[in-house]
Amino acid sequence: MKAFSAISFSLLVVSATLAADVPEGHTVVAQCKCSDLDECSSTISAKTNNCKQKAECTNFLKEIGDPVKIMACLDADHEKMMKVETCAKKKLNGELGCTNSATPVNLTIPLIPVIEIPSLEEAGAVPVGEQASANSEPPLQLRKYLMCIDECTHDDMEVIPGRKKRSPATCAFKLKCALAPPSDATQNAYTECQKELAYDPAKGSAESCNCLKAAGVNMTCAN
Repeated sequence: MKAFSAISFSLLVVSATLAADVPEGHTVVAQCKCSDLDECSSTISAKTNNCKQKAECTNFLKEIGDPVKIMACLDADHEKMMKVETCAKKKLNGELGCTNSATPVNLTIPLIPVIEIPSLEEAGAVPVGEQASANSEPPLQLRKYLMCIDECTHDDMEVIPGRKKRSPATCAFKLKCALAPPSDATQNAYTECQKELAYDPAKGSAESCNCLKAAGVNMTCAN
């Protein structure tokens, strides 16, 4: 009985110590496995490719220009960013915040609050005076198109009716794991890849704007 009591007391001490080590507003979660993230990303990519073609989403694009050309612009942007990410992953042996270890370590991460994102109906109720001036930002219909794809792609991530929990890493949220914060090695890998691929974010943004403008979208692009 004394031995049992001693063990129980020890467990309580360990539990209390672990709880004390976790800052308020944080939690401890196992680091994501890279193999799991890759599988999840492939699934989401397939869903996205299907959702972006649905009439319920593309109808928004018909209001502002040529849907086919607009989607081509968005796809070109995505392809450029994916090339940089793929390059960085190779330099880091695939470990972009995740781990290749069979036994992931636990990470202490801040709790991510549920952010209420306006529904498509609410997005359409934005007063004109509050919209971006001088057409410096994409029109509302383009944002509604992207929201439509997002809702369709993440239809299995409902938190409360009409709302979804947003995370910087959707797959990490779905898999209930954590990504390590960006390190100097990660930043260096991205910087090197941008140079190797001759990718200039500012130039890419301007090219994207001009592409959308050529597709019929009413936008003002930087020279």
